[in-house]
Amino acid sequence: MKNPSHPALTPEEKDHQTETEKEYEDPQSDEGTADAPVIPPRTKRRPVKRKFIAGLMAAIIPGVGHLYLGLLRKGISFLFAIILDIAALLYFSSIGMQINVPLLILLALLIPCLYFFNVYDALQSADRIIRFMKMNAAEYELAEEKPQRTRLISEPGISFGLFLLGGGVLLFLFRQKPAWLQFFIEHHAGAAAGGVLIAAGLLFMLREITLSRRRGAAVSPKLRIGRYTSSIVLIGVGALLFRDWLLGTDDMLLLLKWWPVIPILWGLEYLILYTAARRPRSSGSRRRVQQDLRSLVPAILLGACVFIVSEQEHYLQLWNKVSLNLTAAAVDYGEAKGSRFVKPSVAIPVELNSAKLTVDAINGDILVHRSPIDDIEVTATVWVDQLSGVRAQAVSDQSFIEVTEGPTIKLTTKGKAYGDSGKRQPRIDLDIAVPDTRRFDLQITTMSGGITLQNVEAIQDIGIETGNGPIILHQVFGNIKGKTLNGEVRIRNIQGTADLTTNGGDMMAWNVSSSLKLSTAVGNIVAEGSGAELDLSTKNGNVNVKEAPSSLNLQSLNGVIEARSSSVQGDWNIYSAVGDINLYLPEIANYSLKGSSGYGNIESDLPELTIDKKTITGTAGTGEYKIDVEGNSNLNVRKQ
Repeated sequence: MKNPSHPALTPEEKDHQTETEKEYEDPQSDEGTADAPVIPPRTKRRPVKRKFIAGLMAAIIPGVGHLYLGLLRKGISFLFAIILDIAALLYFSSIGMQINVPLLILLALLIPCLYFFNVYDALQSADRIIRFMKMNAAEYELAEEKPQRTRLISEPGISFGLFLLGGGVLLFLFRQKPAWLQFFIEHHAGAAAGGVLIAAGLLFMLREITLSRRRGAAVSPKLRIGRYTSSIVLIGVGALLFRDWLLGTDDMLLLLKWWPVIPILWGLEYLILYTAARRPRSSGSRRRVQQDLRSLVPAILLGACVFIVSEQEHYLQLWNKVSLNLTAAAVDYGEAKGSRFVKPSVAIPVELNSAKLTVDAINGDILVHRSPIDDIEVTATVWVDQLSGVRAQAVSDQSFIEVTEGPTIKLTTKGKAYGDSGKRQPRIDLDIAVPDTRRFDLQITTMSGGITLQNVEAIQDIGIETGNGPIILHQVFGNIKGKTLNGEVRIRNIQGTADLTTNGGDMMAWNVSSSLKLSTAVGNIVAEGSGAELDLSTKNGNVNVKEAPSSLNLQSLNGVIEARSSSVQGDWNIYSAVGDINLYLPEIANYSLKGSSGYGNIESDLPELTIDKKTITGTAGTGEYKIDVEGNSNLNVRKQ
């Protein structure tokens, strides 16, 4: 029976259907149809990426935006870097060693930097990928050399695996907190960081040399200016850091003077490569010159970060000075002139458990001494300048000493501000007499004024700090630690250790029984008959030592060093960057000397020492103690 839904075909329609079926026959089904046309396969549609979605995902969770774009390694690297930075921040802020504040600040700042760069890079990568995906599909399939997405967007190669491996090890160590890791950081971090910077600089330089040779065969290669300079910066910073660790010097501070070398090197590199680019090659084409700030700027920033972290002591000292100046700007200090008022003495009873005396002053000298008394007696002298008569008397009457009794006796000066600005503090000098039958640990602080201790005995520790004024100690028993930002330091006859610093001022010490450490940024240092161990350093000044009974460490970046001793009973380490070094050694002693001078002359009248060009070596007696001397100016070794 005929199907009414399929009407009969005419002969012409049957012929057309037969031809159509032949065109779609399987070409492998019959040898006679091998030349039949083949329908091309359907082009595979790639998913469309959205820039807004990539940026939003990167902003919500770092790295996810790159994962959405198919950049797996980049996305994982961003996320892993932030996790590693947080782990390092928690580790360095929780371990028991002295916290490096600049390091913690840099680690904290690195988190938002990574976050915003992750968003920026995700948006830039989305732009490139969208342009890539808008290519004509037919042209893409028919092209003999298919364009690769990696040419538009770079992803880490072998460095990705190394980053995961090294970062995973660090994460494990940060979580476990082994004792050896803390020891390594405290004692060998400088060497490790310096070695890494040197290796990185050499690697980048060798890589650029190799790439330059490859570009020589290219039709129109680019010469990127700045890469050699960045390599030299990394090598230089790493070498100074490693040298400081090895010799115990502060050569990293030379970066403050040598940083103009960077634009000099950059300019030389530019001139050399620009000249090379202007020369026509055999092919007739010329090379193109392009500034490569992406390598130079990170290298400079890395060097600056290493300087800030490694020179924490000097960086924080500068910050303390700035903070003090900011505080001084808000406070106007009166001077010791004008109206003078001596207040009645204040007697402070001393209890049996009283063990510490704390003095907190703003403006004025502080004198602490022992007297044959039973209680602590304080006499205050108030100076009011710019005012006179009744008004000066009113300021004096409203200025007093606040006393807190107990195990810790605390004295706090309260001055009545006056003057046109209403911020001028009267000068209040304190004379504090303590019983000669008692001992107290001391903690004395003043913003402006000198501190003097005379014939004072502490239970154990004495802390001293002044912003602007000298520190004078005479006949003191106890372990002393103090600093002044602007003032000289003079100490004599100290039974105990002494650790004192000043930012600007001379330092002199006589007869310190235990270890002595003096440090000044600008000033001379003199130590005579002092310390079982001497550690003296100045950035701009001379160092003079007479009689070093034990180990000796002398450093000066710009100044003459002179050391005399009738005996050598410990190791000596002496360094002067700019300045002569004069040593006077005994004829009979047990030491081995090794010295060098970079640009000066070496002279000696000791027969056991040998001078060879820029070095001097020799051994006296058994050679038990080592004397290492290094400088860049004249080195003289004489008989004592």
